[in-house]
Amino acid sequence: MTDTPLDLRLLHRLLEVPEHEGAYRLVRRAQQTSGTLAQLVVSVAAAEGAETGSGSRDLLERARLRADRYAELRGALTGCPGLRTVKGPSLAAHYPPDVRRPVGDLDVVAPDEAQLWRAALTLCSLGGEPAELSLFTADGRLHVMVAVLWPSPDPLMEEEIRVELCTAAFAGDFAGVPVRPELPADQVLADLLSVAEERFQRSFHAKDAVDLLMLLEGGAATPAEMADAASAYRLAPELLELTGLLGAAVDHPGTEPLRRALAGAAQDETARRAAARRSTPEPERPVAARLDAGCPVWGMPLNRATRSGNSCVLEHRAALPLARTPVGDYLLVADEVVDPGVYATALAAVTEQEAGT
Repeated sequence: MTDTPLDLRLLHRLLEVPEHEGAYRLVRRAQQTSGTLAQLVVSVAAAEGAETGSGSRDLLERARLRADRYAELRGALTGCPGLRTVKGPSLAAHYPPDVRRPVGDLDVVAPDEAQLWRAALTLCSLGGEPAELSLFTADGRLHVMVAVLWPSPDPLMEEEIRVELCTAAFAGDFAGVPVRPELPADQVLADLLSVAEERFQRSFHAKDAVDLLMLLEGGAATPAEMADAASAYRLAPELLELTGLLGAAVDHPGTEPLRRALAGAAQDETARRAAARRSTPEPERPVAARLDAGCPVWGMPLNRATRSGNSCVLEHRAALPLARTPVGDYLLVADEVVDPGVYATALAAVTEQEAGT
């Protein structure tokens, strides 16, 4: 493996597995932490000369094939202007060539709703299923997130192929952190902030720390530039937390300058969020009121369709809130638990409508 601070010793520290417990325990901890993190651990071990058996080789081969599949899907989207992919392939380019960055899903940011639906229709034409929908508003604009899925190549061993399309680069936490629709022009900063934004969905772990390490190693953005971007995009506290996770595991020359550059902005942003959360708590309201308040609602698929149009149309049928989209109809809900009778009523309403058109 090329000269890099990314090695098994670092992964032992990040995953809190004593080195004397060996690589097997390290892989087991990785599997328990994240469904794809073992790809990174096994590839680093193999690059350091560890003996690999059929299971390890198969893991890496499946990761390679998954990355190749996502490359094919990205290629299919080149006809949709303005789309940008974040994290996955562009972050992987910063890793050593013999190390596999974990391959999970593919995140794509669309410049507007028209391009999002154009991309979704393209993916559906390749066998994808539009399985998930989320809607939220910001500054008077409706934002859409739709996930298009393909069956897992190996359902017992890995998740389905998943492409997430969204019209907002950073959705925030719908409490103190606002929606920020645009990505930074610089891809390194766009990837870095997308990793930091993950903190609103889950805790940071080893993959996130290694992502930061690889960006610091690459030197395409200075710690000051990273800190300025994080401050501008309201992510200084998250990037400071991630810097602390990395700094506790490796003495890298970039971590301390980054920590110092972030400290003041993180403190200010934390105070701003506390004030914002006190004044604008998330409302427990029906769908329309939640959208008006800038809170998310979710769509339960009712049918699959391919229809003309480049937007999501909100309407009511049988007194239920629906979203009619170019890829199908959805029952809009404010909670993950929905009465089966309500779903059946919505399904009957759209079925009747389709039969009458």
